[in-house]
Amino acid sequence: MGKNTVLVTAAVTLVALFALLAKGCQTMAGGPVGTTYEFREHVRATTKAGAAVYRALSPAPLGEPSPAQDGSSSCVDDFGWDDGKVTRDEPIYVWDLEYATTDDFRAALKALEASWRAEGREVEKVESGIATTLDDGVRVTVRLGWYSDEPELRAEGRCMRYTDTYGDAYDYPRDADGDGTVDEYEKPAW
Repeated sequence: MGKNTVLVTAAVTLVALFALLAKGCQTMAGGPVGTTYEFREHVRATTKAGAAVYRALSPAPLGEPSPAQDGSSSCVDDFGWDDGKVTRDEPIYVWDLEYATTDDFRAALKALEASWRAEGREVEKVESGIATTLDDGVRVTVRLGWYSDEPELRAEGRCMRYTDTYGDAYDYPRDADGDGTVDEYEKPAW
């Protein structure tokens, strides 16, 4: 093996190590930084996944599906990795499930679990309900609410870092229904 071969091998190894180090730092920082547009699409995918599960419930809940935004304290920058232009959010939306009887809710849970298993999904038993992670990475839980003790469906997207690179005025905290836009009724009155 010649001197040039050793130098080339060492250089390639060094470049690979730097790439792995950069990837490790990015992962520790919370992943890549996307655009506001990409985050908006993530919000829409999260609510779309929850709405699809809502429509698949059988027996169907009473009323129309109407999600409400929920918060998470786990999607934060604890170590100061993000500069002032980068923010983090985790889209979480909850649908109240109104059933005439407790037996109807239990039947819907049982049917949903069977459906998810038939699709080859891993179904996790959670306190008073079930959960799974869908193909787009959205975690969906159907259970009795922690505080209300009423049936609910919860769709949680992943924690995402993003920056407003295109001047997009999307303001996630005001997107109460998760449709990816801040509607007139969601805008502040002032």
